[in-house]
Amino acid sequence: MGNTKYNVLFMRDDDTVKRYRLSPFWLGVFVWFIVLLAACASVGAWSGYKFWNQNVELRQDKLELQKTLNEASVQLERLENVNKILDSYDPNEVQSLLASVPVEEKKVEPAPLTDLKKLLFYKNLMRAGVENVKLRYSGGSLALSFDLNNLQTSSSLSGSAKVELIGSNGKGEHIKANSNDMSFHIQRFKVVRTRFAMPSGMSLKDMYGLRLMISTTNNELIFSEVYPLSRIFN
Repeated sequence: MGNTKYNVLFMRDDDTVKRYRLSPFWLGVFVWFIVLLAACASVGAWSGYKFWNQNVELRQDKLELQKTLNEASVQLERLENVNKILDSYDPNEVQSLLASVPVEEKKVEPAPLTDLKKLLFYKNLMRAGVENVKLRYSGGSLALSFDLNNLQTSSSLSGSAKVELIGSNGKGEHIKANSNDMSFHIQRFKVVRTRFAMPSGMSLKDMYGLRLMISTTNNELIFSEVYPLSRIFN
C-alpha cells in the first residue's frame, strides 16, 4: 500500500501517450489546493459585495447630510437677513419723532409694516445654481455678475434672469437689464454679466439688497433669492 501510485495519461492524436505517476499524497494536495482556491475566491467575492454595499450606503448618507447642511445654511442666511432688516429700524428716531409732535396733534399714523415673508422670498428648485454674485457701482450705473450653473446636466437649461433692487424700506424696484445679457441656454455653466442704470430717486444708501430671479423659457420661476448689499457689493 505504501508504494501505491496513480497513473495519469495524456493522449494526443499526433503524439505519443505520456504517462505520469503520482502518489496519493500529491494528488490529495492538488485537490485540497483547488478547494482552498475556490473558498478564497468565494470569500473575496462576498467581501467585495459587502464593501460595495457599504460604500453605496455611505455615499447616500453623505448626500443626505449635504442636503441637510444646504437647507440649514439657507435658513441661517434668511434669519441673518431678517436680523439686518430689524436692525435698520432705529427706535431712538421713532421716539424723537413722537416727542416733536404737539400734544393736541399727537395722533401718529402707524407706519406700514414690512412683509418680511414677501421681502425675503426664497425659492430653489435645485435646477439652477447661482454663485459668486457681485455688484459694483461706477459711472452712475451698476455692474452685476454671477455664475449660473445647470444642476441637471442630463439636459440643457434655457431661460432668463431678472433683477430687482430692494430698498431699505422693503420696496422693490424692477430693473430692465439687457435681455441679451440675461438670457441663457446652457448645458453646464455660464458667467452672466450686465450693466444697468441706478433707478431714478434711489441711491446706494437707500438700498438694502438685490433680488436675483431665474426663470425658464416657460416663465417657470426656479430660483429666487435676496442678496444683502453688504454681502455682494465691492
